[in-house]
Amino acid sequence: MGLGGIVRGKRTVLRTPTEDDLLAYARWMADMRVRRLARPWHEPAMPATWKERLTEQAKDKNTVLWSIDADGRLVGLAHVVFGWEPHRDGARITQFLIDPDLWRKGHGWDAALALHRFLFDYSDLRRGLITYTADNGGARRIAEKLGYQEYAHKHEVHYRDGAFVDEYELALDREVWSQRFGSEREYEPMGTGDVRS
Repeated sequence: MGLGGIVRGKRTVLRTPTEDDLLAYARWMADMRVRRLARPWHEPAMPATWKERLTEQAKDKNTVLWSIDADGRLVGLAHVVFGWEPHRDGARITQFLIDPDLWRKGHGWDAALALHRFLFDYSDLRRGLITYTADNGGARRIAEKLGYQEYAHKHEVHYRDGAFVDEYELALDREVWSQRFGSEREYEPMGTGDVRS
């Protein structure tokens, strides 16, 4: 898969990344507000190194990288790993980042909802997985709203500001997704007699 196609939310669009996005990626990965809450997708580097990373990402068939736009401008990124043993019908969201200068404007929720519509309604996956630190309030709120359930609590995993911080692992099963959002689809499911060319 490598670089994702177009996934539309109501306010945001997940789209194929371009080289023009890489300076923002590098800036976000160096931003201490981001590094405090999540592991960076890649460490900060020179533009040529980011171009190499984008080229390598395009070749990776098990992961997808999207840039997130809102109002015609780049506002974030999403990175998803598809399949893991013993089940190949799930996805782990390894990075979901909104530009810290644009936090609390609703971009995160809209893009997360669009991404999960792609994972469950379009790709028909069985389960989604995420990990976040105990002090990442934005991730927690979005995960709760989507219906994620905690299955692992890792104590004192990260050290910062003179104290250790816990980390949570959560899962969202397709059944829970369907109960919460199955009647709120932005499109009608294809019936058995439908034929589309």
